[in-house]
Amino acid sequence: MVVNQYAAWLRDEHQKVADLSAEIRDHIVWVPYAALQGWLKELTARFEKLRAHLQKHMALEEKGGYLSNVLELRPTLSDAVAQLRNEHRQMSILMDGICVLLSKMTPNDPLLAREACKRIMNLLNYVEHHNSQENLIVLSVFTDDIGTKD
Repeated sequence: MVVNQYAAWLRDEHQKVADLSAEIRDHIVWVPYAALQGWLKELTARFEKLRAHLQKHMALEEKGGYLSNVLELRPTLSDAVAQLRNEHRQMSILMDGICVLLSKMTPNDPLLAREACKRIMNLLNYVEHHNSQENLIVLSVFTDDIGTKD
């Protein structure tokens, strides 16, 4: 992939994550006190959609994705790339934990519903920060330094 393709791919991926995150945020802005069945089913479906996308996204970044190219072009960013990869691992663990919580909930568990929403919001905030870090790395690697000569 060439530089413009990486940038376009990453921009499109981050926009898709932002869209999926917004759908979840819209859903959890209000948690009903009763009749959670339909609400819980919808939350689970939306979260699974986001989770599947993030897992695919992270796998693509790590296996043949832009992270390998970052290291080839700028080996000095190895610590930053290692941090991103570590965050991928941690986000996977968090997503697994949220899935377990959602699977154990019943329509009679409003406290667990609120706990799940808090965990999801934390995850969404972590993902947003992570994406910002990725954007900074892409900018630093795939753009020319101002004022340098070839």
